[in-house]
Amino acid sequence: MKKIIFFLVIILSCYGCTKENSEFSKFATGSYYGEKTIYYSDTHYESLDTITIKFDSNTYSYSGSDALDFGRGNYVIKNNSIEFNDDEARNDLYSWEWILGGTHKFRIIGDSLILNQNGSYIQVSCRFKKITGE
Repeated sequence: MKKIIFFLVIILSCYGCTKENSEFSKFATGSYYGEKTIYYSDTHYESLDTITIKFDSNTYSYSGSDALDFGRGNYVIKNNSIEFNDDEARNDLYSWEWILGGTHKFRIIGDSLILNQNGSYIQVSCRFKKITGE
């Protein structure tokens, strides 16, 4: 009887051992198009831009409808976040908030890539649809 209980405990404990699909495993390189929203919590001002972003194996580049919204660099996906390291040279940029940089929460729902970044006075959210693959 003890052996049966032991085996049942082993079987039940392995029930939760199935490998869960991580966001990284769902991510596909290629081009995405969508909206980036910046919300300033202290002024309640919201700005919206449409951008196209292209992901290669470890680099990205993007451009937006606003003249300030562009960049390129490398990215790293860790767990459920993506970190952008922008290395575009810029002159006289009055606000770094236009840059798609830093660490964002990262989710994939169907063919949509969703990014969120929350700071002390700013919230950035992006929702992109995949438009091309590699």
